[in-house]
Amino acid sequence: MEFQMIISGLNFPEGPVFDFDGSLWFVEIKGGNLSHWDGKKLIRFDVDGTPNGAMIDRQGHVWFCDSGRGEIRIFDPARNSFKTVCDKTNEGIRLKRPNDLIFDSAGNLLFSDHADGREKPLSTICVLPKGSDRARIISINKYFTNGLAFRADAKTLFFSETYRQQLWMAEWDAATLELRNERPFARAGDGPWGPDGIAFDEQENLFATIFNESKINIYNKEGQLVDLICCSGSRPTSCAFDLSGKLGLVVTEAERGEIISYPGFGKGLPIYYR
Repeated sequence: MEFQMIISGLNFPEGPVFDFDGSLWFVEIKGGNLSHWDGKKLIRFDVDGTPNGAMIDRQGHVWFCDSGRGEIRIFDPARNSFKTVCDKTNEGIRLKRPNDLIFDSAGNLLFSDHADGREKPLSTICVLPKGSDRARIISINKYFTNGLAFRADAKTLFFSETYRQQLWMAEWDAATLELRNERPFARAGDGPWGPDGIAFDEQENLFATIFNESKINIYNKEGQLVDLICCSGSRPTSCAFDLSGKLGLVVTEAERGEIISYPGFGKGLPIYYR
């Protein structure tokens, strides 16, 4: 598959997402930056923390997980300002290490909190209801929860459990804020690591970056491994589709500090539900 390196010299990039203007946002975990690339110029914003996954809302604000501070935060590009929107659950328990996030069709924010659950099932999936500053835990007893993605129905949620080499699927009810019928979707990775960020193409094939294995696995709707992409670096962390289709699949790679484009994969599913 033809590819091109579009950005280099990065410090552990992750969490790529395209805004409505077609610009790419991502984080540099070890650099402590939220970064913006318009196709020509790279601008870095120091978050004074440890940023992980990023997502865009309908107003163009960049939401991101800060695993170092244990917070969900927002960056407003128009004002060049940061704001913390959540650091606790409904029970008053501090978030541990939130790391990936996505909006549902109603504007609720779902996110993974891996809580460093490498050796014990400490990790969760949470939801921050729209307009709230307290999160609700909706899935428990996982080993290092990670990337999230919705199918086209905006009701079927997929997420990664990295240290069990497992991709999960479940039904999400945006009205009741309940995650139902969690079940394994596919095995992903040979261990000890496993799947990280995930994204769907327009045909609802699921692309899963496999950390420390130099590849992105591609699964069909039935959870069968139908293809894979070999990466030049060993640590692909996340992936996203360019909304215009020009760059195709964009992958952040941490070992070499690069962002790579695979134009041949075209567009993915929209991540904004109206």
